[in-house]
Amino acid sequence: MRIAALSEVGLVRARNEDAFFFDADHGIVVIADGLGGAQAGEVASALGVRVVSDHLTESVDQGLVDESLVDEMYQALHLASEEIHARASEREDWSGMACSIVAAVLERDTCLIGHAGDTRAYLLAEGLLHQVTVDDTPVGALVKRGYLLPEKARAHQLKNFLVKSIGSQPTIEANIIRFPIKPGERLLFCSDGLWGMLEDAQIRTILVEEPDPEGACRLLVAAANEIGGHDNITVAVVDIEEVIPSEATAEMPAPAI
Repeated sequence: MRIAALSEVGLVRARNEDAFFFDADHGIVVIADGLGGAQAGEVASALGVRVVSDHLTESVDQGLVDESLVDEMYQALHLASEEIHARASEREDWSGMACSIVAAVLERDTCLIGHAGDTRAYLLAEGLLHQVTVDDTPVGALVKRGYLLPEKARAHQLKNFLVKSIGSQPTIEANIIRFPIKPGERLLFCSDGLWGMLEDAQIRTILVEEPDPEGACRLLVAAANEIGGHDNITVAVVDIEEVIPSEATAEMPAPAI
């Protein structure tokens, strides 16, 4: 598989409160979008990414698969929520901090995703773009049940009102998805700074027309900024291939915590 990721502050926000990690050797991708005032969101996203990526890396190193790996995905997100919630009490300006998160472990023919909040995963297969995750918002629930069209959801006043996040409570019942993947397909993971600016059709066009994952990340971020860049923008693009390369690990620098 080939993986690339990019994160930018956007054109409005003063700091970047998103964080990401990817490791092609282990097939792990994690993106978090921080919630909270001052530095709190930045700290929460960095903590979430660190705890989840460390736990998933250890689980993959142990050779865990199937239901054992699903259990560890639950545990990874639970541990992140527990630590963020605990650390929030250490400083007044960290009070109430939390983050939205999406994490994935990719094997040769399977993708396991754990998520909470509105950080999303998409699958591009046979030219069609599918939103894999369902936002933990009242609007996401309405779309899932067929009561609201996705194009109407974009303008809904509650589209960013989270009913679930990492760190808002010491425990979290994460959403878990597992589905087959095959060579030629492409996965996109992103914060709401991307999907909140671009329509699915615009995202699909870029993913279809730009074959290089790094180039696709740059074009997606540029497109979101061109429309206004109202939020931090973080994207990761994964191409599923027959041969898995043996190099590539990257993450954003973390703030001092």
